Amino acid sequence: MDIYAEFRTDGLPQAERFAAWQEAIEGLLPSAMRTEDPDEFQASARAVALGDVQVSALEFSPLDSYRSPKLIRRHDPGQAIAWLSLSNGLGFDLANGSPVINRGKVMLYNSSQPFRFLNRNPVRGLLVQLPVELLSMPKTATPLIGVPLPSQEGIGALLTRYLVELVRHADRCRPTDVPRLSTITVDLLTAFLHSHHTNGTPPSTDTHQRVLRLRIHDFLERRLGDPDLSPQVIAAAHGISVRALYRLFEKENLTVAERIRHRRLERCRHDLADPLLAHRTIQNVASRWGFTDAAHFSRVFRNAYGISPKDYRATREPISQRP
Repeated sequence: MDIYAEFRTDGLPQAERFAAWQEAIEGLLPSAMRTEDPDEFQASARAVALGDVQVSALEFSPLDSYRSPKLIRRHDPGQAIAWLSLSNGLGFDLANGSPVINRGKVMLYNSSQPFRFLNRNPVRGLLVQLPVELLSMPKTATPLIGVPLPSQEGIGALLTRYLVELVRHADRCRPTDVPRLSTITVDLLTAFLHSHHTNGTPPSTDTHQRVLRLRIHDFLERRLGDPDLSPQVIAAAHGISVRALYRLFEKENLTVAERIRHRRLERCRHDLADPLLAHRTIQNVASRWGFTDAAHFSRVFRNAYGISPKDYRATREPISQRP
């Protein structure tokens, strides 16, 4: 699994650079872009994928960009976005004003919000994108949206250094580092925003635990096919003890092990009902989602759904395909 990607226009033919940048940036946040001098356009991006959190270092020539309501209706990932500016004079036009984002400022906005930005100077900055629900902020923090926040001191300075170094050394990171780095990124950004909203009062323990639970849920979903996935593996990946992991989920309906089994069974049931996967054997479907013993899979599937995997698949086949 690759967690690092880099894109540069300087190795492309001059006439293709701006179009290539438009295509590359489409995966970050779709917007309509234009530049006054496409033949002189230069840009680069270094992106770090940390599960559902992404950090990107961007540099590009002057351009205008507009994320319209139409583009939002077409594709809205439901993300909170933080822009940390490493250059001066970037103008944002949001619903609540048109601030200018200078070097050392952070601005928070979201993918559901139309915006336009324009700059007449080269732009450098860091972009952090994450699901809105991961950024656990009180509703009273809404005034922070679209406001340039200073990041030269305290937690802001720590956040800046961390993001710069994260992207700089991302090519040396391993997939096993992703859960910890993702949690650190969310925690630092949350702490930074809380410091501006509450005059330095740190986020509550509940906030940290909620973010950690979401991180673990994401980790679990991405590793369901690994037969070695276990509470011990999950705890180690997130730098906590197994006891702390159990305590974190003690108020949920399922234990960690039960959740792993439940989600694996749900994935298997989905695949068995999918006519496009009818060519796969039941054992293949089971092993794809971490069940290595066919008899064990058949037994737990029947216990969960009251029917064997073979009979379940048969009931989902079109009549014309049944023997």
